[in-house]
Amino acid sequence: MLDKEQAARRAAEFLAGESRSWGASSSVRIIPEYCFVDGEQFIAPYDHVDYLDNGQEDMQLGGNLPVAVDLTSGTCRFIDWEEADSLMERNLL
Repeated sequence: MLDKEQAARRAAEFLAGESRSWGASSSVRIIPEYCFVDGEQFIAPYDHVDYLDNGQEDMQLGGNLPVAVDLTSGTCRFIDWEEADSLMERNLL
């Protein structure tokens, strides 16, 4: 079972790999203070570095789905819209 620190590291590595092909949107980073555990998953929201570091509102991402890390297996993926809706209904996102 991964702890939060290990899961955050995996989420960041997954996001870095996935975002390489996104062009200008590839400068993204996990937002540690918004990460949380939901059941057996570590949920890691992220945004563009220029928004996070410099407050450039025009660089804030919209519609980006957080990374989910399975705490048992360590596998990573982006959550789907159904999962996002469920998390929003519970005020977690």
